[in-house]
Amino acid sequence: MKQYFTIIGIIICSVIYCQTTTNESLALEYYKKGDFEKAVQIYENIYKDKKVKSIYNRYVDCLIKTQSYKKAEKIIRNFYRKSNDLTVLIDWGQLYTIQNKDELANEKFQLAIKEGEENTRFLASIGGKFLKNKQYELALQAYTLAKAENNKASYSIQIANIYSYKGEIENMYQELIDLLYIYPNYFQTCKNKLRVTIGEDDENDNNKKLKKILIKNIQKDNSYEVSKLLVWLFMQEKKFQDALDYEITIDKRISDNLIDIISLGDIAFSNKDFETAVNAFHYILEKSAKNSYSYEYSSLQLLDIKFEKLKSEKIKKNSEIKNLASEYKSTLDYLGIKSETIFTFTNYCDLLSKHLGQEKKAIELLEHAINNIILEAYDLAICKMELANILVRQDQLWDATLMFAQVEKDFKEDLIGQKAKFEKTKISYYNGDFEWAQTQLKALKLSTSKLIANNAMKLSLLISDNLNLDTTDTALLLYAKSELLFEQKQYEECLNTLNILESSFPNHSLSDELLMKKTDVFIEKKEYDQALITLKKICEKYYYDILYDDALFYQAEIYEKILLDNDTAKEKYEELLLKNSNSIFISQARKKYRLLRKNNFLELK
Repeated sequence: MKQYFTIIGIIICSVIYCQTTTNESLALEYYKKGDFEKAVQIYENIYKDKKVKSIYNRYVDCLIKTQSYKKAEKIIRNFYRKSNDLTVLIDWGQLYTIQNKDELANEKFQLAIKEGEENTRFLASIGGKFLKNKQYELALQAYTLAKAENNKASYSIQIANIYSYKGEIENMYQELIDLLYIYPNYFQTCKNKLRVTIGEDDENDNNKKLKKILIKNIQKDNSYEVSKLLVWLFMQEKKFQDALDYEITIDKRISDNLIDIISLGDIAFSNKDFETAVNAFHYILEKSAKNSYSYEYSSLQLLDIKFEKLKSEKIKKNSEIKNLASEYKSTLDYLGIKSETIFTFTNYCDLLSKHLGQEKKAIELLEHAINNIILEAYDLAICKMELANILVRQDQLWDATLMFAQVEKDFKEDLIGQKAKFEKTKISYYNGDFEWAQTQLKALKLSTSKLIANNAMKLSLLISDNLNLDTTDTALLLYAKSELLFEQKQYEECLNTLNILESSFPNHSLSDELLMKKTDVFIEKKEYDQALITLKKICEKYYYDILYDDALFYQAEIYEKILLDNDTAKEKYEELLLKNSNSIFISQARKKYRLLRKNNFLELK
């Protein structure tokens, strides 16, 4: 019999529980739909038996939404007396605020903070409640008191957030910096908070404010993390030399920092800030033992920086090319050909074949590496890419195509495979197979490599803009032929082809590209007067087109490096800075201009 009643009791409890659960679900459904009249009736019944915070919150909210203010106040008052939950005082204050009883509301808000001072475990909850209600001043009071009682990192984060919401950016910055002094492991968190407030432009107002506050704090207390935060800010602005200066200061005064300096050098290099990259790796060489990894890596990077700088320059000096080739040879003789030196090796072969007329030697070196040296598959692919490029220049287009295709097949999902596909597509373009080239370029434009995607886009636009403008596609065929002849260093034939194109198709859409290709030929032949004539023609006739800033920059380089006419060079750099502020040459032009100018009258922004 006893067991019988126990079972009956369990069944009754289960039924009641299920009924309560069902009612809660129904009330919540009405609540979410905004049907507060129906929801409040159900919550009233539930609340009689279940006076918990979650039910209380929705019940009171429904009462307020249905303007049952007296009943809401009664529920709030009773819940506060029974729970002693200080955040309920904020609900009480909010109820008065809704009724425009601001004085009574403020009394409750201040009472919550006052009681919180007596019972500090509630301060964070009080601050959170005020923050949720967007009562930022009150939230700041509560969190400041909580932080004074227990300096938790989470309180500083919330205080920084409040300052951000209030638009007090400088206070936000200082709060995050203060946090770093006590909790250095919050470095990434601070960066994430700061990142949304700054930009890449060092003239950005917030950038200036943050920089000023960081420098002030570093001068007062040179913390590693705070110094690194300033380095990070300079990196966002791409002011790599400033970042390097502070990294070196950190290395000398606070902590061994060579790994970060290497990383900075690599980033500067990838952003084509060759000067800063060179400074970074020279510093590493000075600080490293000659047999160390950092010494070897920096030595190789310095060579590759010189190589990339040489590639980026329109005007190249033979003496610089020969000296660099000699440095490459010495380094390879010492270190050998291996994964760590594979780009050093292929760059050396590029110098030999492309600039020093030693194609045969370059081919022999590459074939020996491919056939006789034990290398990783990826390193072999790099060698094959270089060899294929040389074969293109030797007019062995079919053999080059096969080699590019092999690399593409072996590394279909890799960037080198995409690069091989692009080079193979260029051969189709040279051969006049424009439609096939376009189908390949369509996929390459989606490459994860920005360089490959941009190159594919440029070639695709060149083809689409000029294909079918004449019934035979002769103009584009001639231009593609001239590009191949230029690559193969057949400069006279290239010029003849361009002249035929110019005379046969005057005012063609290719005319500006044609003149720039002529400029390339004249520079390679060291006929700088002719190069200047064609560049000036581009500026006069095509001042509205994309090659205008290229023409200005290359004129300036010829005047500066070849003719040693610094005044005219300065004028050209100045013209570029003033007329083409969005040019890709703007950073280089600004540096050059500042080096050449004698006066400081021109303000450049």
